[in-house]
Amino acid sequence: MSLMGPGTPLCLCEELNMPKKVLIALPPAVLEQVDFIAQCEHRTRSDLIREALRRYLDNFRRTQGTALAVSTMETAESPFVTTLS
Repeated sequence: MSLMGPGTPLCLCEELNMPKKVLIALPPAVLEQVDFIAQCEHRTRSDLIREALRRYLDNFRRTQGTALAVSTMETAESPFVTTLS
């Protein structure tokens, strides 16, 4: 049971680790493919899209030689410390 009521600010450490929700628009055919693959792999749609974005970001770092750093990224996931301007 949480002692925090509505509007109560979260501890900064908890807030940084909480996933943030985003709204994206996908063409119906792409969404159908995402849902089909998610079902085949017994994963959620969100999990599949998260993994795709992780792979895209990893590939971007490798191919572009550019380091990405965001205050909420864990150093274990990203050995780079330079920020992308």
